[in-house]
Amino acid sequence: MFASATGTGRALTAVLLASCLAMLIGRQSSLLEHPRQVLWTIAAPLHSAAQLPNEAAEIARRAFAKHADVRRENAALRRELVELRGMLTRHDAVLRENARLRELYESRARAREDMLVAELVGMSENPVRITINKGLLREVRVGHAVTDSQGLLGQVVETSALTSRVLLITDSSHSVPVRVLRNDVYAIAAGDGKDGLLLKNIPSTLDVLQGDRLVTSGLGGRFPPGYPVGEVTAFVQAPGELFATATARPTAAIDRLRQVLVVLTPQGEELVETAPGDAGPGT
Repeated sequence: MFASATGTGRALTAVLLASCLAMLIGRQSSLLEHPRQVLWTIAAPLHSAAQLPNEAAEIARRAFAKHADVRRENAALRRELVELRGMLTRHDAVLRENARLRELYESRARAREDMLVAELVGMSENPVRITINKGLLREVRVGHAVTDSQGLLGQVVETSALTSRVLLITDSSHSVPVRVLRNDVYAIAAGDGKDGLLLKNIPSTLDVLQGDRLVTSGLGGRFPPGYPVGEVTAFVQAPGELFATATARPTAAIDRLRQVLVVLTPQGEELVETAPGDAGPGT
């Protein structure tokens, strides 16, 4: 029992000491206020410094998030730009197509002959021929002249129900009677087998100059008169020779064909059947 009483006394003593210490601290709180303020002043920068890593991490996180948003926005804008460029390219192609069709119809309106618009569906190099998507069912016949909006292309040499083959004026087996628009000089323009025309055996006394424009003369009955054929690019005469040779560039855009016009024979007019290389009688 003595031991129990001793333990109880010690506990009471500890409680009394704690109470006295609390009372003493409470009375001295006013004395500790200044040191506490000094400690807070010293601790504030340390507290701020301790928060810097967290704040820096938050700023970095926001920066990366913003950078990711910008990258996603840039990617979306690039895709939109590509789409818009594709649409613009198609729009330009449609405008060019409309311009070509408008030129064809204007050319058709200016001509007296009936004309049929046809599409290019094939091309061969030897001989230089194109295939168009109009044939016998659309009244296309062998010998019909074919033009584009700028000038003569050639003539129909083969037909089927739905398609026709056209021999171009640049083929070496093709020739067409022409007239110099400036002075009515007549000649024969033959294909050079590449992309141009040749006027051979021209008397040296004839007045043919570089830049002269050539049109169909209508002689021979194959081609209607007045269609542009080409422009003289050179006139060559060897010394002492009686005849000269001229070269010409076709007026038609042979290297950019898409649509063409077939010149149909007017009602009541018989088509003159000659070989593709025959220019017809007379020059």
